[in-house]
Amino acid sequence: MSDLQAKSSRTSARGKLRLSIRARLIVVALVAIAPLMFERVRGLEQARAERTEHAHAQVIDMARRGAESQRETAYSIRALLQVIAHAYATTRPDTADCARMLTGLIGNVPWLQNLGVATPDGRITCATDQRAIGLNIADRPYFQTALHSHEFALSDYLINRVDQTPTLIAAFPAVNEGGTTNGVILASVNLSWIADLAAKTAQRSGTSVMLVDSSGTLIAASDDLRELIGKNLAARPLTKRMLAGDEGTATLKGFDGVRRIFAYVRVPWTGARLAVGLDEAVVHSGIDREITVAYLQLALFGTLVLLAAWFGGEQLIVRPIRALARTAARFGRGDLRVRATDEPWMAEFEPLAAALDDMARKLAAREEELRIANQHLEELASLDGLTGLANRRGFDRKLEEEWQRAAQRSVPLALMMIDIDHFKLFNDRYGHVRGDACLRAVGETLSLVTLDDAVLVARYGGEEFALLLPGLDVERASTLADEARRAIEDLLITHAESSRGHVTISIGVDSIVPRQDQAAADLVEAADRALYTAKRSGRNAVCANEAMLLSEAC
Repeated sequence: MSDLQAKSSRTSARGKLRLSIRARLIVVALVAIAPLMFERVRGLEQARAERTEHAHAQVIDMARRGAESQRETAYSIRALLQVIAHAYATTRPDTADCARMLTGLIGNVPWLQNLGVATPDGRITCATDQRAIGLNIADRPYFQTALHSHEFALSDYLINRVDQTPTLIAAFPAVNEGGTTNGVILASVNLSWIADLAAKTAQRSGTSVMLVDSSGTLIAASDDLRELIGKNLAARPLTKRMLAGDEGTATLKGFDGVRRIFAYVRVPWTGARLAVGLDEAVVHSGIDREITVAYLQLALFGTLVLLAAWFGGEQLIVRPIRALARTAARFGRGDLRVRATDEPWMAEFEPLAAALDDMARKLAAREEELRIANQHLEELASLDGLTGLANRRGFDRKLEEEWQRAAQRSVPLALMMIDIDHFKLFNDRYGHVRGDACLRAVGETLSLVTLDDAVLVARYGGEEFALLLPGLDVERASTLADEARRAIEDLLITHAESSRGHVTISIGVDSIVPRQDQAAADLVEAADRALYTAKRSGRNAVCANEAMLLSEAC
């Protein structure tokens, strides 16, 4: 059962490997054809952007022409009111004559809804529409502007108090020769120019026209928005955008929920904004279909390429690559003897196989170099740089090895722990250079004296040394230690701070036959205790198991 599971796992792994390599081939194939297809799509997207730009230019032109027609209308109204104001200030007609004069004028001007005259206190006394007589317009800004500036004034778009329709009021003061204002001539202007603009734009499908006053109220619009006229739409995104500037374009949903390309301009002398919008779907209808077809073609050709890469790539590329990958994996596992060129390859893969073989040879050579270098570094790391003896690290490793060997053979392992007496005073008096020379001399002498018996002479730390003596019992080790003590004394290295006048050493000795429940540290601790016994006994002594052996001081 386990063999079947292992086989299934290997089959699954091979499937994943094959899929991964094919995926890479597919990407390469797509990269080859994608630029061609995307170039076409990019061209269509660019054409779409050009259409959008053209639509923006169209709507802004229509909006500007609508605003310009308002400007021309305002100039005409100003000229007419100026004539009426001059006549009124000169003749001061009574109410009946005033009404006849105004009625005769309004019949010849189609864009005028009503004409009237207000006294300086704001009361309308004469008008072509009798419903306006008696109304007080003193609170209207346009009236106050004309009255005090003695200039032409134009209202914002507002709802007429007489017939409750959106309108525009023009005012011009009637000033006599003495500079006194006899009244203010008023003209109510209809919004027929909006209807004309809407009629022109309606010739193109999906076009919408609207006029919004400074408060956000829709005061005129094309037929598609007629039911919203008179409603305040200040909270709508389109209205906010229109009122934020005097002129601009935006692409967003209109008041009817249809996404359009809008252009808006500020109507001259007012705070109102005129907006013209083109249905974005209508603008892009043809090009969007072409883009959709291009994407479908891209998907079709991409599928064909995927199939070709999937089935054709397996034989031509995937299998050779998998074989080379297996060879490289063997290199990774350390089998550097295998050679990729032992198998036949297509010409395209021969250089790669040769490169793998070259890599294997170089890795093998590098591995050997690293092995030798690591061995050398390990040796250097275990040596004391001053004396050339083993350091504490080398001692610990050798102690563990000898301890295990002695335990296996049930033989004793002896250890000497050695300390140079009063070495700190020696350093303080003679300096570190002579102190280093003293350490080297002691190390060399210890190595010579114990050459036949010590497996390791180490600088344990500072002025301490340690000697491992396998196979020696405590008595033989103590005898050898005393020989070492005398050899150091015979060096006659001057030491004025010592009671003997020259350098001496103290030695602690112990020997143990290792047991299963013992650790090598037990031997070190025992020898170390013996060393401190020797130092407490007056130094220049050898002590073992806290007993005096062959020593003058103990």
